[in-house]
Amino acid sequence: MQFSTLPNQPIIEKTWWKRFTSQPHQIFFSSSIFFAIFIMAISFSSFIANLDINFSLVHGFGLNFGVFTNAFLGFLITVIPKYTSSNVINKNKYLYAWIVYQVGILTALFINVIIGKIIVSFTIFYFIKIFFETIKAGKAINKEDSLFINYILILGATLLIIEAIFSTNLSMLIFFSYLLCIIFIIALKMIPAFFFTFTKTPINKLPKYTKQISILLLILTGISLQFQLAYLTAIISFISSLFFGFIIYKLNIVKKVPAILSILSVGLIWFEIAYISLFLESIFVTYSFKLSFHIFALGFATTLLIGFGSRVCLGHAVPAQVITADRYTKFLFLLTQVVIFARIITSIEFILNNDIYTLFLHLGFTLWILLFILWLFKYGRFLLRIKS
Repeated sequence: MQFSTLPNQPIIEKTWWKRFTSQPHQIFFSSSIFFAIFIMAISFSSFIANLDINFSLVHGFGLNFGVFTNAFLGFLITVIPKYTSSNVINKNKYLYAWIVYQVGILTALFINVIIGKIIVSFTIFYFIKIFFETIKAGKAINKEDSLFINYILILGATLLIIEAIFSTNLSMLIFFSYLLCIIFIIALKMIPAFFFTFTKTPINKLPKYTKQISILLLILTGISLQFQLAYLTAIISFISSLFFGFIIYKLNIVKKVPAILSILSVGLIWFEIAYISLFLESIFVTYSFKLSFHIFALGFATTLLIGFGSRVCLGHAVPAQVITADRYTKFLFLLTQVVIFARIITSIEFILNNDIYTLFLHLGFTLWILLFILWLFKYGRFLLRIKS
């Protein structure tokens, strides 16, 4: 055996940029958290300082694509290879696209809305192509979930292009038929798997066409609200509240489990509450200051964003971390629910014609910003790969 007589070579540490860009969830989640704070700060400022901004663009487009789509693209780049038993997606395929995507968001918000939205939509189409290639190369027998997710991405990118070309606002249609669809399909796959891993209880088999029916109901909900079809909204929200209530019951996820799992159960329960609220609004309330919409956005989408985000950051941290919620994280989960209740009270006070609704509206904005700043304090070091 021959030993080297050379002096010990120093260990060359990766640069911060290489560490930061080494995992897709790190760069996309970081962008999502940045926009969560930035977009809501601008939205809040427009209320208290009467800023001359396009509120629908900043608040709607900014949250749909700057916050939620950023986060779930990072999640999908990580998990689709696992869903399909394929090779991981190479960094060169997502890094530059991530940069272009952020440029598109900022362009739409501050320079040219049409060009910015087209950049964002074409970047999503690029990821769709990457996902299809990954799915095709995968060795898994069942690729249904990955294909459904990709089809929903196609719908979202197409709607965004239509919105840009025709200078129209399709935010309701995009929110329900694209954003909620993709989050719900992901939740339907991941949450039962997480529960099985912990409880070892067999996952209940759902009806055969659960995913297809879920997607159809969400698309019809988006159409009814986008085009203000009151009777269709009442019918679809009633049917949906029954259907999704049954699905959540069948999942059997309302049980005593660690907080890192229970927060995901809470998100699905809010989804059902949102549909019940939408049905009641469609029957009894002329205008509710978008009560059910914000239960979907905060109760369901944001709760799952915080839950999934915390879990993914711990599970992919370097060095590895135990996937559990400490007291600080439990406080963040609780604060998420406080944000939701603040927004619910805002709409209730608005319906009752009480001027105090503005106080709760401002409180909701403030708590949202605080939530993501505090979340960043806890998980930022894992995302940004800052050495302690």
